[in-house]
Amino acid sequence: MEPHFNNSPKLTSGAVLSSIEIEKEIRKTQAANREINLSYRILSNLNLSRRTFDQGINLQEATILGSVSMRESTVNGDINLKKSIVKGGLHLEQAIIRGSLILDQATVRGVINLVGAQIKGNLDFQQLNNYGFISLAKAQIGQDFNLQKAKIQSADHGGLVIQGNVYLRQAVINGDLNFQGSTLDGSLDLVRALILGSVNLEDATINQYLIVRNASLEKDLILRGTRYQELVK
Repeated sequence: MEPHFNNSPKLTSGAVLSSIEIEKEIRKTQAANREINLSYRILSNLNLSRRTFDQGINLQEATILGSVSMRESTVNGDINLKKSIVKGGLHLEQAIIRGSLILDQATVRGVINLVGAQIKGNLDFQQLNNYGFISLAKAQIGQDFNLQKAKIQSADHGGLVIQGNVYLRQAVINGDLNFQGSTLDGSLDLVRALILGSVNLEDATINQYLIVRNASLEKDLILRGTRYQELVK
């Protein structure tokens, strides 16, 4: 079922911003040395790859009709996608974010790719609805990764099924990893991950495998009420 936007009346009041109009908005806020504010707007897509932004980017409750791409970009602040709707994927491979990445209560209908990214703050993915996999392979997270009560669902794209997996292979998380009450259609892969805080999987449902082979979990692994098909050590 496609998400509806009734909880955000501002979304229906403006036209869809084209790429040219988005660039005008970005230049205007950069000239004023303010946060780039595209909140509550409807965007055709957002391609900001291989660029440097001295400010944070506010996309709270925005609707992006395509994908968001910030591959290899540097953002000196937060990227705020709270309650946003992204009809495509979210691509932040090799990006550097000197704040937090916020996807609290967001819907992303494609993959979330953070391979090799560096996030100095938190990953706030509470109550995220994602259709496809999330990959943080080789990513470095400065603080916590919170995926509490999130739903990671498999997606069918023209007969090609993308499993709802979460990949943390060789990722480094300097804080806690919280999957409490979350649901994964696929597997949680922690192969060779380094997590300095606790790993909380309380009441999480992992429909396939929980893979912890060669992971370095420095504090507690909380499995109270966790459901999974198989634990792979």
